[in-house]
Amino acid sequence: MNIQITAKKIDIAQDLRDAIKEKLSRLDRFNPKTQSLEAVIKAEERGVSCELILRVENHDSQVIAVSGETVQAAVDVAVGKAERQLRKGKERDSVRRRAKPQGK
Repeated sequence: MNIQITAKKIDIAQDLRDAIKEKLSRLDRFNPKTQSLEAVIKAEERGVSCELILRVENHDSQVIAVSGETVQAAVDVAVGKAERQLRKGKERDSVRRRAKPQGK
């Protein structure tokens, strides 16, 4: 899985970037068909916003946008939402496969 982290109007230390990348790399276990993940972290008037863009094979891109007081808090909430969305999508795909009628 390709992971890209972009910071806008904010500087992120390398150790924090590594911690974010490690958290994002764990999302691959929820849906192994995840092709790429882009994290855009922006400084705002009241804290930080984190936007995750997930690209999964044979699906549209999913965008998760959250705000938090710190970079770590925003990333944690975004990763939690991404886990739920990926798990839900994987379950939906497996239900569709089981529901297909067998060939004649």
